[in-house]
Amino acid sequence: MNEIMMRRGANKRISKACGLSTAAVAQWKRVPKRHLQTVAAVCGIAPRKLRPDLFDGRECKVDAA
Repeated sequence: MNEIMMRRGANKRISKACGLSTAAVAQWKRVPKRHLQTVAAVCGIAPRKLRPDLFDGRECKVDAA
């Protein structure tokens, strides 16, 4: 998560896309499951790289919401 936040303007783009405040996003230790697809799309990073703990083999353990 720190790697993402170090990118210029990432916090603002993520918060806007997720409908959250920048303060709320800044508190994340890791991307919450419900925001994984959105953050991945905004940052251009594969969901598997953001949250490898949610993937078992080839399938994602979360619903795309």
